[in-house]
Formats: sequence, structure tokens, C-alpha cells
Amino acid sequence: MNIDFRHGFRDARSALGVAWPAAAALASLLVLGLAGVLEASAGGSSGNARAAQLRLLQGVAFGLVLPLLAHSASGRLGARLPELMALTWPRYGGDRRRYVLGRLAVPALLSGAISALAGVLALGLGSATGAATAELPPSLLNLLAVIWIAVLGGVAYVACLSLAHRAAGNVGRLVFLIADWVFGSGVSALALPWPRAHVRALLGGAAPLGLPPRDCAIALAAIGLLASLVYLRRLPR
Repeated sequence: MNIDFRHGFRDARSALGVAWPAAAALASLLVLGLAGVLEASAGGSSGNARAAQLRLLQGVAFGLVLPLLAHSASGRLGARLPELMALTWPRYGGDRRRYVLGRLAVPALLSGAISALAGVLALGLGSATGAATAELPPSLLNLLAVIWIAVLGGVAYVACLSLAHRAAGNVGRLVFLIADWVFGSGVSALALPWPRAHVRALLGGAAPLGLPPRDCAIALAAIGLLASLVYLRRLPR
């Protein structure tokens, strides 16, 4: 692995430390647990359990936890040029683009990992809302699907939020988060550029313009890749 990438990865890991991932994971699980308790109060059939799983996955684990985690992590690391140039490695001869790529990998992986954990819990809590004879134990395929959607979503969100931060600082990240919520919640052509719309579709929700899941996965990957490339291209070597 390139030494510049490794330095960026290491510095980002040191900047986030241990406290932030632990606090983020605890807060995420508490929020999801509270939502699960509220869902369980309704109880009901296996059909209700399936609906509860979707609400917990789409609305809480991936609709709330994932974007807020990516927003917090990208903000803690900073992405504006003066912030990056103040760091030792890119300031004194390192390849800044490879360094930043490693720096982006940490919040993307952490956001994806914590969201995957929340998604797995959402599957379990959704199953628990059904009657004892109609439980929906999470299958291995469902668990694997939740994990790869979380990782892909984490990459897309961190890349987009870092680009927004690069352009307009904290205001840019907040504007992106609001726009993602407003436009990504729809199913029209306006929803296509936003990660929320494609993540929701991959979890069984309505897709923008009725796209099939495969196309939504490709679109989500393309959003993350394009945002990363634009961000890196705006950095001096």
C-alpha cells in the first residue's frame, strides 16, 4: 500500500481516536434501541414485523444514523485546504491526493461499520416485534446485504460530505445533509444525485424513477466515486 495513503489513514485514525467511534456506536445503538421499543409496543403479526424491520432500517439505521455519523466524522477530520496543509505529511512533500484518500477511508469505514451494526440490530428488533410464532430471524443473506449497503453508503456519504466541506466548510456539510434529506426522500429525477434515495431503494424502499436495485447500487457507487474524484482533483499535488 502506498506510503502516502498509509500516513493519511494513520493520521485520520489518530485524529478520531477511540472515544469518537465508541461514543458514536453507543449513541447509534441507543437511538435504534429506543426506536425498537416504540415499534415493539405495537406488536402484531409477521407482516408487522417485516414493516418494522423496514422502518428501522430505512428510517433509523440508514436514514438517520448513517448520514449523521458520516457528517460528524468528516467534520472532525476537516477537509478544507488550509486544514490539510497544516498537517505535517502533505505540507512537507507527501502526495496530498493519496494522503487524503487514506484520510477519507477511515471515516467511510467507521461510518459503514457502525451503520452495519445498527442495521443488524434493526433486523433483530424488527423480528422481535412479531408474535413468537411468527418471528423473522435475520438470514445470512440479509445480514450480508445490510453490511455491504452500509459500507457503500458510508463511502458515498463521506465523499459527498467531504467535498461539501471542502467547498463551504461546516455550512456546506449542513446544506448537503438537508438537501439529501429533502430531495433524497423523493422518487423523482431530483432524487437521483442523493445517496439517501439509493440507500433506501437497496433496503427495499421506493427507488428514484423506479430503478432496479442493481442500478441503484451502481448509482450509489458512482456518486461516491465522482465526489471523491472531484475532491481529489481540487487538491494540489
